[in-house]
Amino acid sequence: MKLKALIILALVYSLTTLQPVNADNRIHLKTPPESLAQWYKPQNKRQVWLHTMFRLRREMLAIEDYAHNNPQLMKKWINKLETDYRKIAEMVPEWSDMIDSDLITKMKHHAEAGQPTRVKKYLRKIQKTCNDCHHEYQPLVTALYRSPDYNGVTVSANDGKTVSFNKAMRELPKAINRIQIALEDAQPDKALISSDQLKQQLKQLTSSCQQCHDEEPLPAQSILGQNTTDRLEQLTSFIKNNEVIQSKKMLGEIGVTVCARCHSLHRTLGDLRNTLEDRANSE
Repeated sequence: MKLKALIILALVYSLTTLQPVNADNRIHLKTPPESLAQWYKPQNKRQVWLHTMFRLRREMLAIEDYAHNNPQLMKKWINKLETDYRKIAEMVPEWSDMIDSDLITKMKHHAEAGQPTRVKKYLRKIQKTCNDCHHEYQPLVTALYRSPDYNGVTVSANDGKTVSFNKAMRELPKAINRIQIALEDAQPDKALISSDQLKQQLKQLTSSCQQCHDEEPLPAQSILGQNTTDRLEQLTSFIKNNEVIQSKKMLGEIGVTVCARCHSLHRTLGDLRNTLEDRANSE
């Protein structure tokens, strides 16, 4: 949920700060260099860029905390900071002009001279270079590289073939709406057929979840687990007993607990990523 909130904030930030480039109000996005992609998933399984950023934040905090009371540990963390800070320009050469290595050199000089106040002065200057880069790129980078991409996700169909995730998503509301239509028109047999189709589609969808949550079965089970199976069985029972009002209520409950819940976690972020990628590529 923290990641979701971060990306939503990134969208808000992007939409409120990007400026139109001409009279037709097209939005210009300052896209990150292509070389950055190699340090994020799926190209990089270890998420090297993120871990480098995490280390930098930790190193700067350690220097600040140790500056006035433990010079030896302060120097240790300055050396770590130097390694990771310089690594940014190696990983993304296009951003080398944002890196000011002289600041590290001067900070090390003041650390050796026993001048912690001067050390912290240059630490703030280094932090400013980080903040400047974040201001320019972080919202779009977060949206592009830390949100879900479903283009490679597939769903197994009844005939053993696979279909794209988007196609599977288009079929789900058809089954739901056909149940609703059949209930409205007093056609319980048709409602049962569509209910069975919905059960099968959701079952097939569960297997696709593992393509992203390969080591975490719990996320899929929280939405498509036993509670959903029980609701689908209740829906079938209500339809068979011609309990139309209860059937409609259960169908609505399934829509909220399955469709809406999944969309709130996944679709918003996925759509955001696709939209920003399309706009960035059109520039």
